[in-house]
Amino acid sequence: MVKHFVILSGNALCHNPRVFKEAEAFAGDGHKVEVLGSGANPTYRIRDEKLVAGRNWKFTGLMPHQGVPGKNISRLMRYLGNQVHRWLGWENRWQLGPMAELLWKEGRKISADLYIAHSEAGMWAAEQLRKEGRSVGVDMEDWFSEDLLPEARRTRPIRLLKKLENNLLCKGVHSTCTSEAMADALVEAYGCRRPTVIRNVFPLKEREAMDGKWKDRPGMARWMPSNDPKAVRPKEAPVSIHWFSQTVGPGRGLETLFQGLDGLEGNWELHLRGNLKGYEGWLERVCPGSVKGRLKVHGLVENEELRSRIAEHDIGFAGELAEPPSRNLTITNKFFQYLQAGLAVVASETAGQQEAAKSAPGAVILFAPGDSLSLRQMLRGLLTENDGMNQARSAAREVGLKLNWEKESARLLGGIGKVS
Repeated sequence: MVKHFVILSGNALCHNPRVFKEAEAFAGDGHKVEVLGSGANPTYRIRDEKLVAGRNWKFTGLMPHQGVPGKNISRLMRYLGNQVHRWLGWENRWQLGPMAELLWKEGRKISADLYIAHSEAGMWAAEQLRKEGRSVGVDMEDWFSEDLLPEARRTRPIRLLKKLENNLLCKGVHSTCTSEAMADALVEAYGCRRPTVIRNVFPLKEREAMDGKWKDRPGMARWMPSNDPKAVRPKEAPVSIHWFSQTVGPGRGLETLFQGLDGLEGNWELHLRGNLKGYEGWLERVCPGSVKGRLKVHGLVENEELRSRIAEHDIGFAGELAEPPSRNLTITNKFFQYLQAGLAVVASETAGQQEAAKSAPGAVILFAPGDSLSLRQMLRGLLTENDGMNQARSAAREVGLKLNWEKESARLLGGIGKVS
């Protein structure tokens, strides 16, 4: 039976692979799919148009207040919402940004069988739709009410987010999350039915589309004209450590990485990928001089190129912190993308990453979260034992064949098939 699904994202599609893969899975199974996201960023809007061209599902980039005056209005509304919260204790939807109301108003125009929230703003919109008698669900990409650092949580509507999570998880008809650890925690917190676990893995076909180029590390061409991820890297070449996220900044475990690398001997280099804007001063303060000379920061690339750029490197760093709980329990995109690109993974021993490491024997080395000395020991071992690193890379490639979106999407479709 063909169903009509609306995914409430509120974000640009090009930087939300989980939404993209979900839409692809539903549409590939013959369902009608619409994604409601953001069209506010002109650069992202062009990328999103390219992503959805020729797809058999629809993406609508919603536009909040447009132009400079409009942006100022949006900022003012959010500021006033935060001030009301600060002085009166009233948590409100304006703290979630302008997309919350936009998603609700656009969503209610569509007669769908199911609306699935993927963000804080999406949850607020889904709850309004639920109150109007619509069938709703939620994908806990993160544990939204248990996310962010303490300073950011001061202006965050925690009680409102908890209420939204409770209602959608307990009264909605569909729920998913990123790890078994998070599923267990959500059941304990809300007494809800257990969400279906859908891991942040990627399609096998993406492995076949890697371009073999050396863009991050052009110097590698002296040893290997093209990048074949299956080839053993020469001992003379520097070992490359790679990390990526949307933003290069604090609270992502990079401080621990810098401390662990400070003064570490060996032929290595560090590559970070993400948006550094606004955190240049932070990087200058926390990155030791001995690391700066070996550091290269790269900008974001489009989704279809990311796997190729990851595959240029040798070690993938996933240094998630044990706090807040959302970071401890989730398993991020980067963890699985490292594996699927054939990188040895050095990861902090969070609950989510311990779980993931069990599925990747021989490919993952765990260290205590925030423990730079433990991390240094792990990295020194990989840098001095070339055979050990190559064995870990080989194990990662094998694991990457087993951890794939084809299997996860089957589980997603199996769960959605039970929704009446």
